Amino acid sequence: MRRLFAQCGTNGEVRAETRTERARIALREEGQALVETALVLPTLLIAGTGILVFGIYMMQILSLTEGVGNAGRVLAVSAGLTTDPCATAVQAFQGAAPLLNSNNLTYRVVLNPGTGAQSYSGTSCSSSSTSTGAAGNLASGGTALVKVTYSNCSLSFYGNNLFPNGCSISEQVTESVQ
Repeated sequence: MRRLFAQCGTNGEVRAETRTERARIALREEGQALVETALVLPTLLIAGTGILVFGIYMMQILSLTEGVGNAGRVLAVSAGLTTDPCATAVQAFQGAAPLLNSNNLTYRVVLNPGTGAQSYSGTSCSSSSTSTGAAGNLASGGTALVKVTYSNCSLSFYGNNLFPNGCSISEQVTESVQ
């Protein structure tokens, strides 16, 4: 409930004001909100930016994990269905993790049919295999290991790199070939 007070001015006019207006005039707090905003806003912006930067880094880790898991699952069910398992794994990874820069990815695929391991690695991971090469190593009952390393990940905060020696994250999965 607001109460109005009448006040006479110097030339006889009557001016109505509320109790809050009288209190504000008495305390002289006109610029207080601006000062508080100027003190708190930089801290809130730094905290918000830090959360955003950390979120981007976590997105890169989760994309890498999802891509490696997808590549492993594709190899696990591809025995006898592909002539180039390494390229199949790379294609499955890139389909599951499209936000990662493909220039910063390194792949390693190890196929172990039970008698000996065959390893393929590189930035494109194309084994140029035929049905007697790498595809023969993707045999039912064996294992397929997929390891992907993402270098040059972004974790910088207001121009300061939080990993001055470089940032590299790596994930791997081993699946039984069916």
